[in-house]
Amino acid sequence: MREIYRRVAAEGATLYFLLILLNIVDHMYQYSLDSFVTFFFKAIEKTENFEEGEDEQRVCALRECIRMTIYQWVSRGLFEAHKQIFLGQLTFRLMQKKIVEVDFTPQQMNFLLRYPTKSDNPNPLKEWLPDIAWFGV
Repeated sequence: MREIYRRVAAEGATLYFLLILLNIVDHMYQYSLDSFVTFFFKAIEKTENFEEGEDEQRVCALRECIRMTIYQWVSRGLFEAHKQIFLGQLTFRLMQKKIVEVDFTPQQMNFLLRYPTKSDNPNPLKEWLPDIAWFGV
């Protein structure tokens, strides 16, 4: 029985460690484990109960509810620009762990995160487009 819910625990650990990494974005984002556990258990309580034998559905429902509850809790305290960073980190982590099915290669992910810059052509739009953006195009 314990093995069935291991994915729920892994999802919770993933979310918690993503929260800890928000401290890199801004030092004021510091979340305690006690607060996280409180919201984790609130999400478990909110999740509907399933009949015995429907453990797979229960696990999927738990993971989704925990993910949404934690995201809503955290996003209330984030600046608007940082909400996108957190959501991006969460999405990329779910893609990496194959929870969200998206076909991508590590090279494609690397290109997305660290686009190559080419400074061959001078920036003709300097007055409104920064060089870093132009060279990325």
